[in-house]
Amino acid sequence: MRGTLARLALAGALALSMTAPGLARHWHSDDTAALVGGLVLGGIAAAAISHDHHHRDQYIPPAPAYQPAAPFSPARGVVCYPREGACYDNDGDFLPSWTHRVF
Repeated sequence: MRGTLARLALAGALALSMTAPGLARHWHSDDTAALVGGLVLGGIAAAAISHDHHHRDQYIPPAPAYQPAAPFSPARGVVCYPREGACYDNDGDFLPSWTHRVF
């Protein structure tokens, strides 16, 4: 069925092209300008469509979460916090000497 319809359409197109050569008009420079303009616009549209998908479907894995080390005690009475990059004594006073030594 499909092949018959295709053959019938092809035969009709060929018959029309052979019977109406006198109805065809001559090519003008306006036609050339329209053809060139259409090709340029078609090329621009094709380029825009073809580059539209590049960044939409790419998987970019998330950066690993920063997990700072747990607080530790390098000596008795001293607690260092890696997230802050600072050391304190048990009373909460900042210890610049230990901070400089550890970090």
